[in-house]
Amino acid sequence: MASGSDQMVGYGLVVFAGTVFLYYTLWVIVLPFVEPDQFLHQLFLPRAYAVILPLVAGVVLMTFIGLFAVSIMVTKKKK
Repeated sequence: MASGSDQMVGYGLVVFAGTVFLYYTLWVIVLPFVEPDQFLHQLFLPRAYAVILPLVAGVVLMTFIGLFAVSIMVTKKKK
C-alpha cells in the first residue's frame, strides 16, 4: 500500500495530466471554431505551437529514454 505522500504525488500528477489534456484539447479542437476577436484566444499560444510543443516534448522524452538505456548498458558492461 502506498503511503500518504505517495498518494498525494500521484493525485497531483493525475490533476496535472488532466489539466494539460484539457488545455490542449480546447486549444486544438475547440479554439478553431471560436471567433478570433473573442477573449478566449488570449488564453492560448499561437496555433503553430500546438504542433511544435508536442514534437519537442517527444524528442526530449525519446532522448532521455535513449540515454537511460545507454547508461544501463554501460553499467552492465562494467560489471
